[in-house]
Amino acid sequence: MRLIRPAYSRRVTGPMVLAPLMLIVGCAAAVVMAVLPKGSNAPIGLLGLSATLGLGIGGALAVRALGAARRLTQQRGDDLALMLTPAFDDAYVLILSPRLPGVPDDLAGLLIGPAGVRVLVARRWHGRYRVRNRSWEFDTRSRAAWIPCATNPSFDVDKVTAAVSHWAREAADGASLPFVGAIAFPRRYSKVVLEDPDADVVTLDNAPWWAQRIGRIQRMDPPRVARFVEAVLGASERPADGRIGATSPRIA
Repeated sequence: MRLIRPAYSRRVTGPMVLAPLMLIVGCAAAVVMAVLPKGSNAPIGLLGLSATLGLGIGGALAVRALGAARRLTQQRGDDLALMLTPAFDDAYVLILSPRLPGVPDDLAGLLIGPAGVRVLVARRWHGRYRVRNRSWEFDTRSRAAWIPCATNPSFDVDKVTAAVSHWAREAADGASLPFVGAIAFPRRYSKVVLEDPDADVVTLDNAPWWAQRIGRIQRMDPPRVARFVEAVLGASERPADGRIGATSPRIA
């Protein structure tokens, strides 16, 4: 499978550089404060303030930088690529996190190939979940047992798929292209029990079977695949004035 990442990213370099510097300043102030002789009240007070600020600000920046790095990894879709790449051959193209005008940021990827266009929404939920038709539940592992999820990926993927289809009709001559939504769980800590779901649900366990099932369908020839890929990349590299926010948070 060919993998494409549109040319955009979020920078997290600033907090990653500043966080250790502030921690070093805070630790140094604490060490100097500890070795000062008793009676140096003013210097000790200033050093104590410096240590508190350095350690506090440095710790906060470190947490923020790590969170930003984790979100960037999810945005890049590295785990999604690792899950799908072994399952598809070079007839398929996976575009990770394309940003199309009017399409929610929940769009994690477009899998384009002979079987058509799969509109991917990714969920990285911790725990055990169950989907029945369009109903999603979470296993509390308590007396409450299964409870409804706070968000519904089936509704989310329908919304994203409709938005991609609308964009394609307007901008990519895609009026007759087959668009099918799929919900991807690319992390091992996401356990999903499938009980006749309405939407395609792809996990690390069933990805090869899913790829084999959709690979039997032939709806797009290579030139048409290439034209659609070019249209997506062209739209992703332009400023996205029509972007709208994500349809739901990344947790259940």
